[in-house]
Amino acid sequence: MRLKVTSSKVVLEPGQVLSIDDAKGVRICPRGAKVWVTEEGDCSDFVVNPGEDFIVSGKGRTVVQAIDTTWVDLKEAA
Repeated sequence: MRLKVTSSKVVLEPGQVLSIDDAKGVRICPRGAKVWVTEEGDCSDFVVNPGEDFIVSGKGRTVVQAIDTTWVDLKEAA
């Protein structure tokens, strides 16, 4: 299934994972607590704090994992 949205809010519990495929250019914005982000093909991992944004740079799978209960805004980068 393909879902096309310009903005989405997802609630994640501690340790819960959100996988996003082919999300190049999507802005990940944690709002309640920090999240861990990794992109397919990139050996770097990122911790993104509330108030910070992370823009997906690759076309593969991106994994977002909640460290604590949080919500994440997903937006198309302008």
